[in-house]
Amino acid sequence: MRAARYHGEEDLRIDDVDRPAPEADEVLVNLRAASLCGSDVNYLTGKTDPASSPITLGHEGAGVVDSVGDGVDHVTAGDRVVIHYVESCGTCRPCSRGNDNRCRNRQSVGHHVDGTFAEYIAVPERAVVTLPAGVSFAEGSVAGCAVSTAYHALQRADIDPGDTVVVFGAGGVGLHAVLWAESLGAGTTIAVDLADPQLDAAETYGADVTLNPERDDVLERVAAATDGWGADAAIECSGSSVAMAQAVDAINGDNGYESGTVVSVGIQTEDISVGFGDVREGQLRVSGDHRRSELMEVLTLLETGSVDISPTLTHEVALENLQEGVDLVREGEETVGRVVVDTS
Repeated sequence: MRAARYHGEEDLRIDDVDRPAPEADEVLVNLRAASLCGSDVNYLTGKTDPASSPITLGHEGAGVVDSVGDGVDHVTAGDRVVIHYVESCGTCRPCSRGNDNRCRNRQSVGHHVDGTFAEYIAVPERAVVTLPAGVSFAEGSVAGCAVSTAYHALQRADIDPGDTVVVFGAGGVGLHAVLWAESLGAGTTIAVDLADPQLDAAETYGADVTLNPERDDVLERVAAATDGWGADAAIECSGSSVAMAQAVDAINGDNGYESGTVVSVGIQTEDISVGFGDVREGQLRVSGDHRRSELMEVLTLLETGSVDISPTLTHEVALENLQEGVDLVREGEETVGRVVVDTS
């Protein structure tokens, strides 16, 4: 079968590899759509590294169950499913508490084990979630990370109706952070990005204010929008250390006592330093993936039409042309929500 394999920095190849066979408690999925995430691009640019090489990249995917191994009893051949990229043990203390994203024994699809940029993938039964009939494979694949990761981040922010939320980085995850902020009742949602096309997309998702740091004083505008109180929540999705510092400043009010919550989502490759006064009575949280239960909640909201992620599906490429999708994300010359890869 065909698979897009990482062989090192700037070395992405479409290889012919053996089709996997499901072992006990595993499900073989014939992938119909996979989506390109910023973390995949980070691997190829050398910003971060997968756990091994060569490896099939991709962790967002949806398809049809082809076959199942012994012991699988919750899905059968022909079922439509979404890949939950966290492969958890299901029995450790965090798993027992519903926090499979914190599993002591976890592996991540596309990082530790072969991913979704392939025609087929074999994963543990716990790593698939039923895809509702009214949700497309493309939407399901994006829900598997970009939508659910942003959903988890907003849950970690503990926002209340009427709060002011600032989202730094209006890429694939950041756009959905704007979406969830609006859906959860934020009074004012502010999107910050260096690319104007991404800010235009953020407006589509409901951003009330869009700021480009190259021409706007972000902190001054946040202070003006909040009567000097600072934002109730700042969601950092870009991975930029500069944006992270601004996110911490954005939640601080005039007198040094009022402060909100910062949630770091984008992968920070530099250490974060925060002074005591920066988060006094506030919080700094690092959002670690999302839980399986949250993916299921997101798919239900998509099924009922409570949220619409169709504007996210901005580009589609064939598996053989995955590099073109990578280049689109890197160049940033046009609005890029999610690049969906046709793996069929």
